[in-house]
Amino acid sequence: MLKSETYNKNRMLVRVSKFYLILLGILSCSSIMGQQTPDTVQLKKNISLNEVLNLTSQNSLEAFKAKRKYGVNYWKYRSFKSRLLPKINFEANPFTYNRALIERYDSQQNIDVFRLQQNLNSYANVSINQNIRATGTSLFINSSFNRLKNYGDFDSESYTATPVRIGLVQPIMAFNPFKWEHKTAPLQYQKAKQEYLYELQSINLKTIDLFFDWALAGKKVDIAKENKLSAEKLFKIGKKRYDLGSIERNDVLNLELDVYNANTNLTLNEQALNKARNALRLFLRDDLPNNSAPMLPELIPDLQIDISEATELANANNPKIIDLELRKTEALRDLDKAIKDNRFDLSITASYGLNQQANTFRDAYGNLLDQQMVSVNFSIPILDWGERRGNIKTAKMNNEVIDIELQQDKDKIKQDIAQKVIDFNIQQELVEGALKTSEIARKSYEITEKRYLLGNLDYLKLTSSRQAWQSATEQYITSLLNYWRLYFEVQQLTLYDFMNKVPIEQDFDAILSN
Repeated sequence: MLKSETYNKNRMLVRVSKFYLILLGILSCSSIMGQQTPDTVQLKKNISLNEVLNLTSQNSLEAFKAKRKYGVNYWKYRSFKSRLLPKINFEANPFTYNRALIERYDSQQNIDVFRLQQNLNSYANVSINQNIRATGTSLFINSSFNRLKNYGDFDSESYTATPVRIGLVQPIMAFNPFKWEHKTAPLQYQKAKQEYLYELQSINLKTIDLFFDWALAGKKVDIAKENKLSAEKLFKIGKKRYDLGSIERNDVLNLELDVYNANTNLTLNEQALNKARNALRLFLRDDLPNNSAPMLPELIPDLQIDISEATELANANNPKIIDLELRKTEALRDLDKAIKDNRFDLSITASYGLNQQANTFRDAYGNLLDQQMVSVNFSIPILDWGERRGNIKTAKMNNEVIDIELQQDKDKIKQDIAQKVIDFNIQQELVEGALKTSEIARKSYEITEKRYLLGNLDYLKLTSSRQAWQSATEQYITSLLNYWRLYFEVQQLTLYDFMNKVPIEQDFDAILSN
């Protein structure tokens, strides 16, 4: 009778212990998944990727440098346009006094002697110059005045005046730099505009990398905090289960080790988060709002980019395409210069004016006399041992090399665009798959943790499930980074906003005023 009562009491104790463990496991699991740390309770302001991109375009030093680089090219273009406009110059030498012994010839003695010379000279000239682009002609109009006063044994005063003088310098067979500048300068200015827009997209790409580094570091901290809470709770439960004899001592030690590893991992991830936040803050020049947290951007719904459309947009907008056209024009310019610089040269200089010399200012501007000048200059190579022919051949072959390089560059740009578009169109599916994988891994871990708390799984399967969840979460953020990076790379190559279906544009006048 006594043995039967003792047996029944032991069975009742075992049942109570199992019930207690099951109840403890369920309550602890709910506590682990629902409890929040003080950091998560603290309200944080979410900041989106678009907001960070706007801050970058306004405050980063890279954006400021891009504006100044555009300004340099703008003023170069303005200088080119000014060279084709008339120029008015005024030069004067109002006071030149000279007193010195100079060598002179004495005709009476038929010898050279030193004599004291003392004079005061004044000079002024006003000129207007105009370059003609089509012919390379230089036109000029000028008016000059000169006064000379001599002192000494024979004082004298004389004036010479040229009220008007008109002339031109016309190269006949020479290289015309104005004609080629008219072709290259607009291309250089257009390239400068597109390079500025292209540089803004490079800044966006760098911002995206920094933003997602920050977001990934923040997500790792969140996971590390959850792991820390989970490790602490599991260790407490493990000790109680060990006291009841349901797990081995080795499992308790592994759970305790998890607590220390979780604390260390949290510290390291918080350090990485601070570095990532500070890197973005430095890039934004301390304009990142305090107590802000990154808000991951969503996918662009149903956005598929057509390769043919992207290629056409790149051919119209990409600065590298403009650079290819510019390089070809410069190669033709260099060939033209080599040909014309290495054959006979012919030019004409002509002028017509009125001038007079007198002892008084009034007489110098009266009874004006004609002043005419015509000059024809030419040079013909007779023997140079093939130097000129070699220079022309070199320029022609360089032009052919440029043609080959240009075709190679065009093919490479076309290939890059096609590959980027293909990668982007596929990336949306990869992101959606990574998100689904992350959600499944999270649910799988929750189920695995519950089963472990109920004693139905071992410790290794719990650890494996946690690692799979963490890896899937990080992979999702990485795939989302690749999605947005590929989108902005395509936008950079085409300078076209595929989300809003508009070209990338800027108010360039406003850029110069900032």
